[in-house]
Amino acid sequence: QGSNKENRRQSSSNDKRRSRRMARDGDRRVRSRSAPARYYSKNKTDQSVSTRRASNRELPEEFFCPLTKRIMKDPVVDNDGHTYEREAIERWLRAQSSSPVTNEYLSLDMLKPNKKLKSKIYKATGKPRSRSQNSRGRSNSPGSKNSNKQKNSNRQLVDSYLHEISLNSKLSVSLDFMGICAFSYRKITFVIEVPLEQKSGFFVYSSFDGDPGTFNLSEKVDAWNNWLSNIGKQSRVSFVKAGKRTVFTLNGNERDISRREIFQKTLEYFCEMSLKL
Repeated sequence: QGSNKENRRQSSSNDKRRSRRMARDGDRRVRSRSAPARYYSKNKTDQSVSTRRASNRELPEEFFCPLTKRIMKDPVVDNDGHTYEREAIERWLRAQSSSPVTNEYLSLDMLKPNKKLKSKIYKATGKPRSRSQNSRGRSNSPGSKNSNKQKNSNRQLVDSYLHEISLNSKLSVSLDFMGICAFSYRKITFVIEVPLEQKSGFFVYSSFDGDPGTFNLSEKVDAWNNWLSNIGKQSRVSFVKAGKRTVFTLNGNERDISRREIFQKTLEYFCEMSLKL
């Protein structure tokens, strides 16, 4: 009986070792098969990105918005024939009532959809999914309500900061339903925007007449960004030429809206930089 028990133990231990060996061999086979697949998929994505960039360079200049420098999805045209991305020009006209290209008077009522250009862009780049299809897919997901709350949290936070700043100053600022507000400080118009996308932070814009080259703006922007990083700020400044005007932008990092004092200081720094320009 004792010898039988020992034989059973030995056979069971052998079976365990054999099963472990088979599992290890199976993992190695899976790894050896999956490694080329991963390499192929990575190369495939790299190629697709490079081809996309190359195709963007080949597209005509009229496909790109003069404000965002990106391919337009919803182009609108003014009375002078200049076309912009709807979202970008609406944001611009909240800050000033002039064309970014000609500097002449321009209002939202003077903009019309550019259907011909829109169809050209769709034919050249491929028509994207409609907003209704995207919304259907998102609404069916169980966590859609929670994601919307998370997206709105940054707007609610910034709006509460702006309310506190208004109570302690002469300014009266608050975000509208699109997450945008405009205010004037020492004859300069500033626009604050808080996008819905998560981890997108916030944006502050100001603009002025003139060529950035005459002001050595690129050198100043580099110096200001170095200074911001040295004092522990995650936000960065940049500029873009839009017709006869130059748009000066603060790309506010999400960490810089963690507390009201940090947000207010970052906003004050940008206002000071704009005044110097």
